[in-house]
Amino acid sequence: MRKLPILKSLHLFEAVSEFPSFSRAAERLNMTTGAVSYQMRLLENWFGRKLFVRHSSGVRLTSDGEQLKRSCASAFTMLEKGCYELRRRHAAPSVVVGCSTTFLSHGLLPRIGRFRKLYPDIDLVFETEADLGALAVGALDVLFVAGPLKRPLPVREVHASNEMIGPVCAPAVLEAIKSPEDILSLSLLHEADRLDAWSEWASAAAICLQGSRKVVFDTFSLALEAAKSGLGAAISSQILVRSNLEKGELVAPFGFVPVNRSIYMFVNGQARNTAPVKQFESWALSELLGRDHQPLAFEAPTRQIKQAAQSKLPDRPLLASSR
Repeated sequence: MRKLPILKSLHLFEAVSEFPSFSRAAERLNMTTGAVSYQMRLLENWFGRKLFVRHSSGVRLTSDGEQLKRSCASAFTMLEKGCYELRRRHAAPSVVVGCSTTFLSHGLLPRIGRFRKLYPDIDLVFETEADLGALAVGALDVLFVAGPLKRPLPVREVHASNEMIGPVCAPAVLEAIKSPEDILSLSLLHEADRLDAWSEWASAAAICLQGSRKVVFDTFSLALEAAKSGLGAAISSQILVRSNLEKGELVAPFGFVPVNRSIYMFVNGQARNTAPVKQFESWALSELLGRDHQPLAFEAPTRQIKQAAQSKLPDRPLLASSR
């Protein structure tokens, strides 16, 4: 019989050790601060030494606490990996895909029917709250990540696509837009978590947005729905509106310009050798991310956008403010 602290306490310790205070940890873990503090004291009593230094602004790990944190991380990772390997060993053919809710809603789901037609026997499971750690232990087979990556990475990435962004609006609104600066006649629809997106596009396309009207929505989906309803223009990554553009629900009056950001696809090392994951990876690179596709007809040349903008704007550093 192994003589160890209660496994639940060790698991809680690993989670709590990521926070600067017990109160912050308790809030995130949906516990009371007293319960967290009590559990950590029980663990310290078992070891007979302090794992945390308490101070006026919170807590920090002692050297013993740091060592226990490393041991917990290693042990739980190994245990988690073994559990997922066993769980998947005799399961039906499937692919577990991790991505953000926005990427799932607007990038994957509009096109996933094509994959289902090609491979009807493969089950798909989607996880919207997953990260590289989950991929490394086998909780995921495939993970999509947009934006810069923090290295070192536990899994080798596939650079799937450079991200292209641009304004989109309802077809009826297009009549009011004859040149790039006419975008100022519309309300610019913003996503609360990406308030810099319009400025990023303006900088890439050399267009001044000073004096524009601004409407902010909680989510990208709401901003996109507002654009489809004719309430203004939203800024979007091309991959997220490809389906809307193909259906004619939206138009991209100035096309899309490249930004210093990419879309990456990660594949679990062991899962990569299975037929379902191989098939999904191949499909995603060619169909979803457009690696084998020519630019779509609704993309306007970036060079023409810049020339049009520069011919009507003063020869000075351009402001990209949306205020």
